[in-house]
Amino acid sequence: MGFWSKLVILALAALAFFYVKVNFFDVPHAKVEKKLVVEEQVAEPVKTESSAAVKTEKKAEKKEPKTYVTVYFLGMDKNDAGVFKKVKRELPEGKSKLSYALNQLTAGPSAYEKKVGVFSEIPANVKILGVVESQNKIIIDVSSNIQNGGGADSLYSRIKQLIKTALANSSGKPIYLYINGKQAEVLGGEGIMISQPLSENSLDG
Repeated sequence: MGFWSKLVILALAALAFFYVKVNFFDVPHAKVEKKLVVEEQVAEPVKTESSAAVKTEKKAEKKEPKTYVTVYFLGMDKNDAGVFKKVKRELPEGKSKLSYALNQLTAGPSAYEKKVGVFSEIPANVKILGVVESQNKIIIDVSSNIQNGGGADSLYSRIKQLIKTALANSSGKPIYLYINGKQAEVLGGEGIMISQPLSENSLDG
């Protein structure tokens, strides 16, 4: 074999050795890259759980406290003297505080309240015809049968129940009582005078 033939064979052998090294002995680099990808995938669920926990905390913070209205009924004290009894009603979401309280007043005491001696002088068929709030006043319109029956003491008590309930649940604006669309001045056949806007002393004049 000549000199040039040996040189060609050595060159081919060197090329073959380089090819095998590059393609079959650099595997560790590929394994390292694959491991890094796996670690990123493992970390993702932790991030998701953390986000869910934050959302749960925000929902808990947004929970609104319950709102109540105050309604005045009647009862007896330990000396059997008549007194006004203040009860609470939970206000449904989206309801007007004053309108809801007045409708609860005309609906009367609950079964439990009646059992413990709470009652009302407002006749069962009395209706709240409207509650209108303007920029500078509130008008409460009540059906005329609020004046019917019971005598002067009963009429005084039922109107007082209405006044106390209205004042306890209003926005602070002056409140006027209307009966069947007309501002009330004298109540019932007994001729009880009422001064307006309503106050705790409206029936004492």
